[in-house]
Amino acid sequence: MLLQIDRTLFHLLNRGAANPFFDWLMPRITNLHHQKIFLVMIALICIYILARGSRRTRLWLLCALVAVGMSDSIAYRAVKKIVPRDRPCKVILAGHMAFADTRLIGECPGSQSFPSNHAANMAALGVTCFAFTRRKYARWLWLLIPLIIGYSRIYLGYHYPGDVLGGWCLGTITAAAIYMLIRSRLCKIEAES
Repeated sequence: MLLQIDRTLFHLLNRGAANPFFDWLMPRITNLHHQKIFLVMIALICIYILARGSRRTRLWLLCALVAVGMSDSIAYRAVKKIVPRDRPCKVILAGHMAFADTRLIGECPGSQSFPSNHAANMAALGVTCFAFTRRKYARWLWLLIPLIIGYSRIYLGYHYPGDVLGGWCLGTITAAAIYMLIRSRLCKIEAES
């Protein structure tokens, strides 16, 4: 029953919103981490935060880096090894994909499908930033990152919605656990400010 819902949602999200603009946009969004200019910008921001940021901001950066690193390692090195699920785009027989109606943009990644590392990592980042952001109206914007990246993985044909949901859960749990571990330290820093 759950697999059928997953496949129905995949078909809707992978094919239902197909258009030339998304065909151009989604590969760029999902692969930002492969763009040198993006990596340079992120590195410069991190260096600036380490050099000039407050203790709170440096703690925020540290928590984000640890949360993303841990969620990535857990998803790739543990969960994907335990849950052998083929990606919807994986070719299983000459020319036939694991999910016959997959609309694939780009090349199908080689690892297992569950959970989505992209979704796990962006959920870890989004939840960490949500927790550290003081302005209530602004903090919700951080959750757009995992939503957009998660949808891009389905749209491109790389993951089922259940893979993305599993990644979001893993990233959220990882970020929440790290935040709970440093919460008392953060309270102390805020009290001293």
